[in-house]
Amino acid sequence: MIVHQQYIGPILSGHKLVEARLGSDRRAPYNKVEPGDIVYIKPTSQRVAAKAIVHRVDQYEGLDHNDIDRLKDLYNDRVLGDDTFWDAKADANYATFITLEKVQLLNDEQFVPKELLVPSRNAWRVLSQDHQQTRAA
Repeated sequence: MIVHQQYIGPILSGHKLVEARLGSDRRAPYNKVEPGDIVYIKPTSQRVAAKAIVHRVDQYEGLDHNDIDRLKDLYNDRVLGDDTFWDAKADANYATFITLEKVQLLNDEQFVPKELLVPSRNAWRVLSQDHQQTRAA
């Protein structure tokens, strides 16, 4: 999963426990990630920095502005989104909240699936069957 650079430190330190993906359609990771999956974490325009295990996934659909406000109240202590983030997501119809555990810094790309070393504009990629239980950016 691709994240903004400012979130790498809080993810690695355990302060940012939940990754939030909200959108107008059912784009991955919606219905594509489940507990036990491995996710690779990549800052925008940089190499893969870490990996983690998905502990929990919460999904919502048919959202309106009031729902987004409730989700902000429920999750933001673990998402760490600022008002700009939540304002940009105000029209979302779908939301996926991914609770991470066992976050591990990756210093060597030899431990990163080769599919992730190829540039992509997708913020979320589901890897081939060779990498079952692996979801990544």
